[in-house]
Amino acid sequence: MQDAISGQIPVCLAFQTFKMKNTHLIILTSLFLALPAFSQDRPRIFDNFDTARGVQVVKPSYVQASAKSSQSASTVTYATPSGNTKVINGKRFLMPTGMSAPTNQPTRSKQTSRNASMGVSEGVADRETPSYSANRAPAMTMGTVAGMRGFTTGNSLHDQYIVESSRKYGIDPLLIYAQMHQESAFKIKATSHKGASGLMQLMPATARRLGVTNIYDPKQNIEGGVKYMRILLDMFGQNVTLALAGYNAGEGAVIKYGRNIPPFNETREYVRRISARYGSISNPAMASTATRVTNKTATKLAKVETPPLTVQQNAMAIKLPDGRMRLVN
Repeated sequence: MQDAISGQIPVCLAFQTFKMKNTHLIILTSLFLALPAFSQDRPRIFDNFDTARGVQVVKPSYVQASAKSSQSASTVTYATPSGNTKVINGKRFLMPTGMSAPTNQPTRSKQTSRNASMGVSEGVADRETPSYSANRAPAMTMGTVAGMRGFTTGNSLHDQYIVESSRKYGIDPLLIYAQMHQESAFKIKATSHKGASGLMQLMPATARRLGVTNIYDPKQNIEGGVKYMRILLDMFGQNVTLALAGYNAGEGAVIKYGRNIPPFNETREYVRRISARYGSISNPAMASTATRVTNKTATKLAKVETPPLTVQQNAMAIKLPDGRMRLVN
């Protein structure tokens, strides 16, 4: 009662008040220290930085290669496909690839810029390198000769039909001439075992499609063959090689094999023969290199049959006594 009257707080009450304040302070401090732990959004993971040594950067040293070098005690460094090599005291040591450094050795010119463009086959394994089919047709251009350039079939009227039909359909007469020599050797009644007939060896169905009513008529047969070549040239983008392949194997076969020469040995040989003959007779120098023969020899050579397409064969040009030239087998 006296303490209350005097306004003084008892000692026990003051101690309890102090104790409560300290308890609150401890709780607040603990919560503050625990906040970083609660802020973690994933569990703690042990890594290399938790070790005593931390992450170490080690510079690799040279290791001795299995092969020995003939170098002397001098040290030489040169490039190898798997990294630089150093020869020390006659022993060859390999530097790991990651340490390979430029050398002064001459190397092939090569793009090294990070932004440099790459070729379509760079960076591709050998087994993945695109291989182009042997059947792919090379682009063969057709000449623009208006006449026969001194060549003859042995029949002036047939020569005239070739020139007229070629002009009508915009084809080099020498191409038709070379083709006719392969097809029939300029024989009007030539007939194959498959039924191809006439100078340009038209199949009956093809002849009807082209409007040919008499397959052995020289004029109709020649015009039908030239017309068919024009159709094929337009179909295959003026590619003479593909047009020839289509004439032999049919346009359907060329399309079936991706607009390439069909993988038939006879068709390949057919294209090769005519391409070679056309290239030869288109050369102006042919007139000076053709062998001059007598009429008797020319007649004999003209009777030689065309070898089958199962074997390779090259024709030759002869010069007749009148100065004209002719292809013979």
